[in-house]
Amino acid sequence: MGLKYDVISPFAGAIERILFRTGERVHEGEVIFTLVDGQKSIDILAPVSGIIDAVEVERGDLVIASMILASIMLRYEETVHGEETKD
Repeated sequence: MGLKYDVISPFAGAIERILFRTGERVHEGEVIFTLVDGQKSIDILAPVSGIIDAVEVERGDLVIASMILASIMLRYEETVHGEETKD
């Protein structure tokens, strides 16, 4: 068990790319989504390293600012020791 972090949309737009799925390991700073609004395109980065716990959107979905796009679960060992354990 560990802490859960939400990945939040910074603005309204459409999901163009989803690079990770539920159950996959992601590292802090990796691109999880690309979001576009017609004028700008931005990569949404993982705020922490962990396992993707849930992906709440699909490619092409319209989202609003501050919407939860996904959640990342940190394992207990990572939160206690502040470092990743080997898989």
